[in-house]
Formats: sequence, C-alpha cells, structure tokens
Amino acid sequence: MLKSFCRLCGLGILCCIAVTVEGPSPPNYQVKMQPAWIPMKYGVRLAATLYVPQGAKPGEKFPALLEYLPYRKDDGAAPEDYPKHTYFARRGYVSVRVDISGFGASEGAPPEREYSEQEQQDGEQVIAWLAHQSWSNGNVGMFGISWGGFAALRGGRRTSGNLLGARGS
Repeated sequence: MLKSFCRLCGLGILCCIAVTVEGPSPPNYQVKMQPAWIPMKYGVRLAATLYVPQGAKPGEKFPALLEYLPYRKDDGAAPEDYPKHTYFARRGYVSVRVDISGFGASEGAPPEREYSEQEQQDGEQVIAWLAHQSWSNGNVGMFGISWGGFAALRGGRRTSGNLLGARGS
C-alpha cells in the first residue's frame, strides 16, 4: 500500500515537473492595440481596447477574450492590462478590455448597483458584438478577478451560444 502511494506521489511530481518544463505556448504574433466603441441597443457606446494579433495568415480568424470592468481602462489599470492582454494576443486571441457603462471612457450612467441587470445585458451585447467582428471566429471567452471575475461567471450563466467559457476568481 505504501509502495503504491509512493509511486502515485512520484507520478504526480513528474507530471508537475513536465508541465513546468513545457511552459506556456510560444508567442506567434505581434500585437496592435485598437480603440473601439461598442454600441448598445439603447444608444450608449462602451469604450474598449482591443489587443489584436498581427501577422495572421490570409483569412485567419481569432477567438476573443473579454475582460469587462468598471476600473477605467485608460487610467490606473493600463499598466496592469498591457502585459496580460498582449500575452493572449501574441498567442492568437483578440484580448479585449471594456469599461462598463458610466465608467472610464464609456458613455452612459454608472449602474445603480454592482452587477446590475443593465450591466449584465450590456455584457451580453458586448459578447455578441465581439462574435460578429470580421476578425472573429465567433468564439468568446471571459476572464477576470474580483468584479471582473463575477462579471465573467454571471456572463457564463446568461449568455447566448457565443460565450464558450468564463474564468473568474
């Protein structure tokens, strides 16, 4: 029994070492940052920064990764956003940072409370907009921590078929 346990532990350690040695996927693209306005059905536009892979093959389309936050993408969050979003863009994702309505550069009024119905509906419209862009393969994922994590998890419960995954913490 102890021998089996030791073998299992040894196998687990080897798997961890193999994953660590392999590391992340290599970057295959350069990155171009593009500002964008995402129109909402009620007339407001949400401000977005798209981190777009450059050097794609003709006709190549990309999935999108969305981070949807109230934390002013063009101010204090920018230094944290750049390495995170360029990491994904260099590996073939259009990584997108969007200011929630009424925050940062986005138009409109701030929601009456955190995670409001309007905020969630806007998030669904952002996902649909991303899925239908000329560069998009139609697949969208969301990620985030804190507010962004809750936005991602809530988006995963509500959205249409374009949101394929959500990771929040």
